[in-house]
Amino acid sequence: MTTSTDAATRRDLFGGVLAAAASLQFGVIVVVGKRVLERGMTVESMLAFRFWVAASLLVLVLLALRRPVLAAPGERVGTAALAVFGYGVEATFFFTAARHGTAAAVTLLFFTYPVFVTIGAWFVGRGAPARLTVAALVLAVVGAGVVAGTGAGLSVETTGVVFALAAALTYSAYLLGADAVLRRTHPLTSAMWISAGASIGLFVFSTVSGRYTSPTSAADWWLLLAMGAASAGAFVCLMGALQRIGAVRTAIVSATEPLSAALLGYGFLDEAVDAGTAIGGGLILVAAVMASLARAAMPREQQIP
Repeated sequence: MTTSTDAATRRDLFGGVLAAAASLQFGVIVVVGKRVLERGMTVESMLAFRFWVAASLLVLVLLALRRPVLAAPGERVGTAALAVFGYGVEATFFFTAARHGTAAAVTLLFFTYPVFVTIGAWFVGRGAPARLTVAALVLAVVGAGVVAGTGAGLSVETTGVVFALAAALTYSAYLLGADAVLRRTHPLTSAMWISAGASIGLFVFSTVSGRYTSPTSAADWWLLLAMGAASAGAFVCLMGALQRIGAVRTAIVSATEPLSAALLGYGFLDEAVDAGTAIGGGLILVAAVMASLARAAMPREQQIP
């Protein structure tokens, strides 16, 4: 007979698999995105098209599966805010950083966010930080300094460091917000609205700011379609993981993303991974693990809405 403990274990394992799958797809997005930027599109326009493709694919899936297209009542405004002011802004920061550094270095700096998520959870009343959390924060800062200090001209510029850390902070707020807001909306539906909201916001911003550019060739469209498809899959997996294991544990499993980005960058972008990036990145990943392990799971993380 299946016990509640067995069911909880299976739920946690599946949530971890979903978070890891999301991280792999986000790694693909980083590498493909750098290719698109090299071909001349602005960051804002590239992301607007990426999210438009993702939203379009997810609408088709929702209709085919006869799932609700609208978010659950009471969660629609929050979903729209998360899309425009959360993920849209974070993605802009991240790919701006990617123009000033390698995929591996920028992604490793971005992965200070599990520490920020844990600290943020404490501030909103989800558990006080332990000594291990403080130690993790110190390690993350040191690791970021090593990556930045050894990356002059090769791994990451100062501008890239600033935007990567800004992306980490924004993404931390996005994860905590999504964990609090999206309680009843199906992951497919929430992923679609996050994509659509981010796309609309970025199209408007790029047009108003005079930075709008369109794809100019079939190759551009294929790259954007690949980014959109990976985004759709990653969003669904991420939302599913958040509903099963919560923001903090999703963050720790997502630490597989830097490895994905580094390996994909090495294989497809000819980016070397130097000693400073490896050492600093290792410290950041250790900090992420420490911060997440230092905090016990909250009740919100123990049940599926």
